[in-house]
Amino acid sequence: MKINLKNVGGGAFVLLVSGFICKCLGAFFRLPLTNMLGIEGIGVFQLVMSLYSFALVVTAGGVTATLSKLIGSARANGHLEKINLYLKQAILVSVSIGLSLGVVFLIFGRYIAIFQNISSSASYYLFAIMLPLGAGLATLRGFFQGYENMLPTAISQILEQVIRFSFGLLFAYYFSKFGIVQGVFGAFLGVLTSEVIALLFLIIHYFVKRKNKKEIYSKDFSRLVRKEFNYANFPLMFSASILPLVTAFESLIIIPRLVASGLTSSFATSLFGLQAGVVGAILHFPLIISLSITTAILPNLSYHISRGSGGKVIIERGLKTLLYLVLPTTFGMVAISREVLDLFYTDMTPFLLSIAFNLMLYGGFATIFTALMQYIIMILQANGQFNFILLITIIGGSLRAILSFTLSIIPSINIYAVLLGNIAMTAINCLLGLWRLKKIVSFSLKVKDVLILLLGTFLMFITVYTFVRSSYFSPIVNIVLGIILGVLVYGVITISFLINIAQRKKVKKAV
Repeated sequence: MKINLKNVGGGAFVLLVSGFICKCLGAFFRLPLTNMLGIEGIGVFQLVMSLYSFALVVTAGGVTATLSKLIGSARANGHLEKINLYLKQAILVSVSIGLSLGVVFLIFGRYIAIFQNISSSASYYLFAIMLPLGAGLATLRGFFQGYENMLPTAISQILEQVIRFSFGLLFAYYFSKFGIVQGVFGAFLGVLTSEVIALLFLIIHYFVKRKNKKEIYSKDFSRLVRKEFNYANFPLMFSASILPLVTAFESLIIIPRLVASGLTSSFATSLFGLQAGVVGAILHFPLIISLSITTAILPNLSYHISRGSGGKVIIERGLKTLLYLVLPTTFGMVAISREVLDLFYTDMTPFLLSIAFNLMLYGGFATIFTALMQYIIMILQANGQFNFILLITIIGGSLRAILSFTLSIIPSINIYAVLLGNIAMTAINCLLGLWRLKKIVSFSLKVKDVLILLLGTFLMFITVYTFVRSSYFSPIVNIVLGIILGVLVYGVITISFLINIAQRKKVKKAV
C-alpha cells in the first residue's frame, strides 16, 4: 500500500511556519514586556503563567490529541457518524473542567498570590474566563487536525499571538503605571482578548464549513462513542497535566528554596524569571519543529494504523527530519545566546548574562530530549497506548519534582536544579517509551546517521560560538555571519545523511 506523505508534509510545513511566526511574536512580546516590567516583573508574570499553563492543560491538554487521533481512526474505518459525537463530548468535558477550575481560582486565587509573595491576585481571577475559552480553542483545533487540515489551527494561532502582542503590551503598559503586579494583570488581559478573537475565528470557520446534515443516534451508540472518547482523553489529559503540574509546583517552591540556599528574594525571583521567562522562551523555538511534525503525523499515522499498516516509513522519516532540524537549531541558538541577550536586554549585567548562557547550554540538552519525548509519545498515542503514556509521565514528572526540590537548596546548583530535573524527566520518558515501542511497532534509525548529525551539530556549534565572540565586525554582523557559516558547516557535514534519505525514499515507496 502506498503511503501519501503529502498531507503530513504540507501540514507539518503549515504548522512550522505558523509556529515560527507565533514564537517570534511571543519573543517580541516578552522582550518589551521584560523591559517594561523588569526581570523581577517577568518573574512574577512567569509565576502566574506557570499556574495558568497547568490549569489549561488540565482543562484541555488531552482534547486536541484525542480528537485528532479518534477522528483519523474514524475516517480510516468509515465511521464518520462518530465524529460529531466526539466533538460534542470534547466540548462538554473540556469546558466543564475549565469552568470548574475557573471557580477554584476565583476562590483560592488570593491565597495562592499570598503564598507566592505576589501583592495582587487579580490575574488569577481572569482564569475563570480564560480557561473555558482555552477549552474551546483546543477542541476545535483538534477537530480540524483530525481531518489533517492544519490551516485553521495555524491561522487561529497566528491571530491569537498578534492580538496578544498588540493588546497585551498595550494593557501592560497602561496598568504598569500602577505597579509591576498591575502590569502583569494587563498582560494577562491581553491574553484573554487574544483567546476571544481566535475562538471566534474557529467558530465561524466551523459553521461555514460544516455540512447541514442532522443525524439521529441511538442512546447505546452515543454512550459507546462517549466511552471511546473518555477512554482516550482522560489518560492523555492527566499525562499532559504532569509537566505543567511540575512546573506549577516549581513556581510555588522555587523562590522559597532559592532563598533558603542563601539568595535574596528579589534575586531569586530574577533568576526564576531569567530561566523561565527569557531562556525558556528562547528554547521553545526548536520545539516548534517537533510539535509541528508530531501534530501533522498523528492523524495520518492513526489513519494508517487503523487500516492495518504500522506506518514504519512515516515514523522513520519523521524522526530523521526531526533530528536533522532540531539538533542544529537548538545548539545554534545556544551558541549565539549570550550576544543576542546582550543586544536586546540592555539592563542585564555580565553576571546574569553568564548565568543565562549556562542555562541555555543545559536547557539545550533538555530541549533535545523534550523533542524526542514528544515524538515518542505521539507514536504511542497513535497506537492507543494511553495508559502507558500516563504511567511514564507520572514517573518522569515525579523524578523532576524531586530533583528540583532537593537540588535547588544547594548553593552551587540553585536555579540549575530545574534544568537538571527536566533533563532527567525527559530522558527517562524517552527510554521507557522506546522500550514499549520496541514491542508494538517496527522502526529503526542507523547509528551512522545519528553520528553524522551529532558531528555536524558539534562542528556547527564550535564555528558559530567562536565567530560571534570575535571582534571582526559589529555584534549584529558577527551574529548574522556566524549563523550563515554554521548553516554551511552543518550542511557540508550532513550532506551524506540527506543523500541517504533521498535514496531510501526511492526504494521505500510502500509498506
